[in-house]
Order: sequence, then structure tokens, then C-alpha cells
Amino acid sequence: MLPSRFDVFEIRNTIMLIVIAVNHVLFAQDSTRTFKLDEITVSGSEIINPKPITVVNQKLIEIADAKSVAGLSKFIPSLKLQVNSRGESQIFLRGYGVRQLALFFDGVPLTVPWDNRIDLSLVPTNALGSVVISNGIPSVLYGANTLGGVIALKSITPDTMQRTGNLYYIFGSNNTHDVKLNYSGVSNCLSYLLSFGYEKSDDYTLPSSIKEFYNGSAKRLNSNFQRLSGFGKLAYRFSEFSNISISASIIDAKKGVPPEFDVGKPRFWKYPLWRKATFIINGKQQLLNSFHNLEYAFSVSGFEMNIEQYTGPSYSILDDKENNRDLTFYGRAVYSYFLAYSSTIKFAVSGINSTHRESFLSAPGLKTYSQNIFSVSSEYEYHLPGYSFLLGLNFDNQNTPETGGKPKRSSESKLNFKTQLTHFFSDILSSQFSFGKKSRFPTLRELYSGALGRFIPNPNLKSEDVYTLETNLKFGGKTASLDFSAFYSILFNGIQRISLPGKQFKRVNKNKIRTLGTEFSSKLTVNKNINVSFNISYLNSFAENEIGEFSDTLEYKPGIIAGGQIEYSPFENFTLYLEANFTGEEFGLKEGTEYFQKLPSYAVFNFRISYFFEIYGFKGMQTFVRVNNLFDKLYYTQWGLPERGREILLGLNIKY
Repeated sequence: MLPSRFDVFEIRNTIMLIVIAVNHVLFAQDSTRTFKLDEITVSGSEIINPKPITVVNQKLIEIADAKSVAGLSKFIPSLKLQVNSRGESQIFLRGYGVRQLALFFDGVPLTVPWDNRIDLSLVPTNALGSVVISNGIPSVLYGANTLGGVIALKSITPDTMQRTGNLYYIFGSNNTHDVKLNYSGVSNCLSYLLSFGYEKSDDYTLPSSIKEFYNGSAKRLNSNFQRLSGFGKLAYRFSEFSNISISASIIDAKKGVPPEFDVGKPRFWKYPLWRKATFIINGKQQLLNSFHNLEYAFSVSGFEMNIEQYTGPSYSILDDKENNRDLTFYGRAVYSYFLAYSSTIKFAVSGINSTHRESFLSAPGLKTYSQNIFSVSSEYEYHLPGYSFLLGLNFDNQNTPETGGKPKRSSESKLNFKTQLTHFFSDILSSQFSFGKKSRFPTLRELYSGALGRFIPNPNLKSEDVYTLETNLKFGGKTASLDFSAFYSILFNGIQRISLPGKQFKRVNKNKIRTLGTEFSSKLTVNKNINVSFNISYLNSFAENEIGEFSDTLEYKPGIIAGGQIEYSPFENFTLYLEANFTGEEFGLKEGTEYFQKLPSYAVFNFRISYFFEIYGFKGMQTFVRVNNLFDKLYYTQWGLPERGREILLGLNIKY
């Protein structure tokens, strides 16, 4: 049969001929990966079908009991979750920070362009259907600023003519409550999804081996959290391969920011307002005939965030206040054309227009920043018996019309490319070789923001360029899958922060950063009762020193990241689940110190036990107990910020 990406086209009168021809030339496997059926992504209203490295499906999302997208990081090879001094949950993938990655939700950017970041602890999972991670060299069709990979989140797609619902409730340590409610259905050609979420917690508990630095308590100071979210989607299906989807979402939250331990200038911050609203139209349409296809996505997003800064740990005297407002327009269209049964060409155009406004209590007046990013791309794919070849070219441009009264930057353009060769040894074994270049423009916040006195702005930052060479070997059988990658990259003008004597930081360009790494992941079905997953990554990343040697240490790029899950069902409807994650060989900067210091390595274990009840009139009910950080391990993902201790959660998941 044809590769799965071809399945989205209706080749009416020739389908039997194509099937026979493709089988004859052994085009039996997709050029990227063979997954079990429950892990295959469906195009739906997704703007681009990414070539997946890792897929987190809805089953894993439910097993994770993740209150936010941040909680899904444990399933992704080479990914490290880090909470920074602003209280934001950020991710690092193969050492690339979230600014160097692209995060999409239903085909449109999830991040705020001002900083190209978003606090993932505030992005809920109640309407989330799957997450697809494409690291290394992603498709050029994604456009600008996809330096280190793409993470594509996709909302739940109703797939049954019946009306269905899901009620999910967790309560546990520190007065934690997490409620999710979904209702969906399909009526003829129309489908709908309504989703609601609410989460709150008073604080969180530190590991027993440490006490709160500021008051000696077991509770983490200023760690309260509250979030309300809603999502609605309507989709209309014109034909099997033509549809349109309209959705709207809102996230309304507030939270405290736990201050850093034992530093001279900690942040005493609160977020009294954090609100993001997004409206999306996306879909796909056949043009002329089945050989022409158009996919599109358009969105408008508003973001509001207030930061209150206090003079000390009593949080009684307000020192300063920052008000932020962002408005972002985004659009992308991808046109695909079958040149022949063995080749496809795609053209993409995308653009972002974003305006950021901020004001400060200490400096009256409104400052306005704006940027425009435009990208055009083309990708050609050709198939031969046992082989597949891909070539992609991309042109990106950025300009910044408004810079808050600070010196303006000239318009900047970048050319990027990707080449890929895949060889199919058999239906279950393939190898892949890829080489490409990607670029990233510095964000307006990196250039101009002082972060309430924490940073010295550097408007002279240069854009980053990375050249990456990667080889991959994949095996996908019925009971086992193996995936091994080796990669080498050179990053020019890599943006890193340095520590300054005045207890401040500054972002600067490193001339060259070299990264050498390997990544291995495996899934094994031992028998009908036992499933095992395992991944381990090795990363060797250093900056070039003054004499041309790659020996300068970089912060928060772990040398080793490993994880694993074991699922065991000793009898029907009863499941035991164990998660383990390890991070080691990592360095970071402490405030006011010039040299990097090595963080302690750590392994964190989580345990879950669940039972599924069959109830008349319902699809079923699952009760579960989850223990996070089972052994109450003290660990740091960033200096000065100890993570949560043992956390016990009780939950109920009802499907009707």
C-alpha cells in the first residue's frame, strides 16, 4: 500500500492500480516510522503531517494523570522539564530550549512570539488528544524558528456517532483539586467538542530532607496555583478528505512564584493575572481533482499577563508591577500536488504579526513592540523501490517595526534547507540519513527586556544558525520496536546567558556550539499482561573557546537523560504502572557566580495503581492512586529551585 501520508488523498478510479504497483515496488512502510495502530497520527484538521519521532497518544495522556502539558515530558526521549526562576515550566529537547523549538496546537503556534515561550504548567490537557514530537531537522514547511524540532499538540477528534462524555477528577496533597469535563459527538457531517478544566492547589511540599529557606516550613513558599480553562470546537466534513474546523479556547490563571534559595537577589513574584484566548480556523480542501490538496490554519490570539514584584518574602510591600498585553495573528497554507504516483511536491506560506505592549509601575508610560515574520517553503519527495528521497528549501524574513523607543533592527532574512534519504530494508526495518540547516531570529524580549532588573538587555544579538547531520535506524515489529539515532550539529551564534557581577544576567552570542549525541528508545510487549518502554539519550555539547577548542561548558544541557515505564496487569481491569526518569551530567550558573557548577544527578520514580469498573449505562469508570516522587527525592532542575517532594493523588475517571 502507499505510505500513510498518501492516504489523505482520494485517488478514485486508479486506487487499485496504485495498490498493485506500490506493493510490487515494496512501498509498504511509511518513510519515517512504523507504530502500532494506537500511535498513528491522523491528519484531520492538522496543518502538516509531521514525520514523528515520538507520539504521545490519548492513552498515555490519561495514564500520566498530567494536570498540564508539562506533565507529559516523561514520555519523550531527550526531553528535560525545567522550572525557571520566573516559575515557568520550560522544556529542553536535545539541549535546545523552548525558544529554539516550535510548539503548535491544532496547527497554530502555542507560544507567545514576544518571547517564543509559554509556561507549560498553565497549558491544560483536558481537550488534548495527542502530542507528536519531531526533533532533529523538522520539515521546512513549518516555517521560521524551528531550530531544534517541532512539538505538535492536537485536540481530541470525535470519532463516533454517539454522544460521549468524560469526567475526570483528582484530589490529593496540599488541597489539590483537578477537574476535567469533556462532551463530544458527531451528527451526520458535523462534529463538536466541549471541554472544561479547573485546577487549584494551595502550595506544594518539599522533600523531607530540606526545609523552606525563608521560614523553615515543609511547604514551599508562594507556590499556590489556580487555573480555569475552556475549549470548544465545531468541525464540518464536506467529503472524506475535505473539512473545516473552528475552535476557541481560553486559559485564565493566577499563581505564585517560589523564590530561589540562597541567592543574593531572588525574585519575589506573583502572577495575579495570566490569561490567553485563541480563535482558530483550520482545515483542508481538495482542489481541481484528487491530485491537488490545500491545508490551512489561521488564528488570532490575545495574551494578558501581570507580574507583581515584592521587596521580600512577606509579599506585603509591592516593589514594582509589570503589565503585558499581546495580540498575535497567524496564518499558514500548504498546497500539495502529486506529480506522479511516486513523487509529491508541496508549497507552504506562513506569517505572524505580533504586537506586545508593556507598562511598569516604576516607569509610567506604555511601550509597544511589534514584529512580522514571513516564511515561504517548498518540499519535494520522490520514491523508488526501497528508497525515498526528500529535498526542502525555505526562506524566512523578520522585521520589527516598533521596538519600544529603543534602537531598531534592520529587516533580516534567512535561507534554510533539508535533505533526507530513507532506505527500506523490509516492511519493519528502515534507515534514514538527513542533513539540513535551520535558523532562529532572536525574540524581542531577548533583545530589549530587562525582566524587572534581572537582565541587561542586548539589542545587538545575532540570529542563530544550526547545521545538523543525523542518521537513524528503525525497527517496528508486532511486539517490539527499536529506534536509534546519532546526530551531530554546529550552532553558530548560539544565544546563551552569562552571569554578571551585579547579580544580573546578560544574553550573548557564542561563536560556535558543537553537539554530538545519540538517542535510543524501545517498546516491548512481553506478553498480554506486561508492556515495557525505555529510552536513553547521550548529549555532548560544548561551546568553542578562544583557541578554537570545543571545551566551554554550557548550562542546562544534560549529558544523560533516561526514562522508562512498566505497565503490568496481573488480572483483568487491574493495572500497576511504574515510571522512572534520570538526569545527569548537567551544569548551571548560580546568580552572582562566574563559573558553572554541576547539579547533582537525580532519578525520580512515580507509581500508579488503577482499577476499571464496568458500570451499566456507562463506558466504564476507573479509580486510581498515583504517587509522584515515590522516594521523596530532593532534586534540582535549576540551581536554587528545589522540586516537589512526594505527592499523593487519588482520582476518578468516568466515561459515559
